[in-house]
Amino acid sequence: MPILATSLSVGTHQTVSIGGVSFNLDTIIATLVAGFILLAVGFYLRHVVTAGVPGRLQTAMELVWSTLDDYVKQMVGPFARWMIPLLFTLFFFIMVGNWLELIPTGDRLVSPTADTNLTFGLAFTVIILVHVTSVRRLGWRGYLRTNYLHPPGLPRFMYLLLTPINVIAQISYPISLSLRLFGNMFAAALMLQIIALLPIYMGWVLNGVWKLFEGLFVDIVQAFIFVLLTIIYMSMATTTEHGEEAAESEATQPSASVAVPAAG
Repeated sequence: MPILATSLSVGTHQTVSIGGVSFNLDTIIATLVAGFILLAVGFYLRHVVTAGVPGRLQTAMELVWSTLDDYVKQMVGPFARWMIPLLFTLFFFIMVGNWLELIPTGDRLVSPTADTNLTFGLAFTVIILVHVTSVRRLGWRGYLRTNYLHPPGLPRFMYLLLTPINVIAQISYPISLSLRLFGNMFAAALMLQIIALLPIYMGWVLNGVWKLFEGLFVDIVQAFIFVLLTIIYMSMATTTEHGEEAAESEATQPSASVAVPAAG
């Protein structure tokens, strides 16, 4: 244990102080690198995209987009399709950020998602959007009832019991969303550090196996879970009995508007 405690560098960051405020320089650099990779892939895809037979990259992107589209329409409603570009970007940004630690750079390039500063920033951004959308969708009265008071049909005296619980739940959403991503990626980085301490005849095999498992399973699953929980929180904050009816009417409106001109 003393050897592990003195040898492992997970959780420590290269910091720079500006105006008395410390910034994790390695996290900032890794975030910029992940963003640059995402933009580069996006511009490349824009250049090669085709309406004919798509390539592998376009097929993968379209699969993710259609999957997110199905989840949003089924769980939230057609009105929330504006979320799909945001969720699409979040998924690939988190996945690419997770993958950065798999590159052997001697700890010069880390996974930015293993830093709570980034995960809290992502979590609070999507939760704020959830609350803003809930207010715009339901109004202030519907927002307070759906998120803080009680489900329809319960007696009013249940306010005293459920309101404090709901307030605690609303506070816990961004915390749990950020810590879930951070905890899993921190543990993944810790595994790489522990494997690096093993003898070379054992370490190189385990290092390859773990990187393959993490890159193809852990990193992708964690990005998907973050996006899926965002959809779930949006559904919980915007769906009521009346909201479901409105969503159903919106879903049937486009088909009706198309059918009328066709009949004429």
